[in-house]
Amino acid sequence: MRRMSAPDAAMYWRSAIMPSDQFVVYCFDAPDPAVSMAEVVRELRERARGVGDLRLRVLNVPGDLDRPYWVGSGVGPEAVVVYPVLTWRECLDRIGELNDDQVDPSESAWRIHLFGPLTGAPRGCSAGEGRAIVAVLQISHAVADGRGTAAICRALFGVVPPQYGAGGDEPVSGWLPSARWGAAALGVARLPVSVASMVWLGLRSFAEYRTAVRRAHPEAPGVVGVPATELNRSAGPGRTLRVIVLDRRSLPPGHSVTVAALTAISFALDELLGPVPRRTAELTVGRPPRPGVRNNFGNVAVDLHQETDDVGVRMSRIAEEVTAAQRKAAARDPVAESAYRAESATPAILAHWAIRQFDIGTGPDTVTGVTVVSTVNRGPADLALAGGRVRFTTGFPALSPCQGLTHGVHGIGSAVAISVTTSPEIVDVDAYVEMLRRALDRV
Repeated sequence: MRRMSAPDAAMYWRSAIMPSDQFVVYCFDAPDPAVSMAEVVRELRERARGVGDLRLRVLNVPGDLDRPYWVGSGVGPEAVVVYPVLTWRECLDRIGELNDDQVDPSESAWRIHLFGPLTGAPRGCSAGEGRAIVAVLQISHAVADGRGTAAICRALFGVVPPQYGAGGDEPVSGWLPSARWGAAALGVARLPVSVASMVWLGLRSFAEYRTAVRRAHPEAPGVVGVPATELNRSAGPGRTLRVIVLDRRSLPPGHSVTVAALTAISFALDELLGPVPRRTAELTVGRPPRPGVRNNFGNVAVDLHQETDDVGVRMSRIAEEVTAAQRKAAARDPVAESAYRAESATPAILAHWAIRQFDIGTGPDTVTGVTVVSTVNRGPADLALAGGRVRFTTGFPALSPCQGLTHGVHGIGSAVAISVTTSPEIVDVDAYVEMLRRALDRV
């Protein structure tokens, strides 16, 4: 039984008003010779029992007197669900529908969806043209960030099966009521110190921020960002998903996959939205892991440099932006560190109350970026499911009240998948994907 970190608790609480489950997709060759889906289900359940992060669920503390706790959980028969879809497009449509059925981490923080065998899936790393099986890990964002889910899936689909007992907690049930009230009592006991620490550290954090602003931009305005566009509004309930799978060798060799993808996205947005003086994207950037914290990332604005149509110049300028953002994230910015300490000291009852006050119905005038781009390198293509080799991996960053179009960039081996998540209320996804394909050809 372990107390959640402040960032993970905030992620968990926010999911009640803004769905944030991750849908981590791996596509495999269908096994040859064929095996039954029941056999595949048994294999996945057995492997899941050996993955510590998949043997957790959330214990809520009465009255928010303390942050939630992680407690042990078993792997039940409902953990893996099979959908007998026949085509890749059907699979994408079904994954989009799953957004309406978020997991309840207090019951189970994850589930696996199996699709297929199906036709029409991109080949990715595979040389075959046959049918495929798609495995989708749906998991609460409180459990892991992008790097964490990649590690979980390596355990699920790796060559060496994980061993039961490797991390995680033993399932519990009988003593949970007493544990819940015990945690509440501890929360009450630490409340006076938490309040005093919150005030002191909050004032220090504000002072650090003011100092940093004066040093960097003495005349900095109070509002930052770029004007919101037609993409920056509530997407409604529907989801439309598409994936473009490329060979890494088809992208420019002198730059990272992230930079190449951002450059292509910038030209696609030019075609979709038209010219503007300045346009930015919101890029997820990994941060150095903190002890006990499962979500170690932040979102930063990356200028897409609309001022030039020269592909090479734009790509180089975007590369400089990405490098600067990554360097800053790796350096543990003093302002961010100070804010983290203040957040960690804030009593749970106040932190949760503040999150509940968030107004998801009011659109912003400015945004950090007109779209979100999330990138994860998921390692070598040495994964398999029931003997079928991995083809590619992808994912679909969640939409939000101010982000109606998001992109995922995921690599495994030589395969790079660029995903698009949107809604029929925001944009015609197939028309936009054609713009993105033209932009990828251009870069």
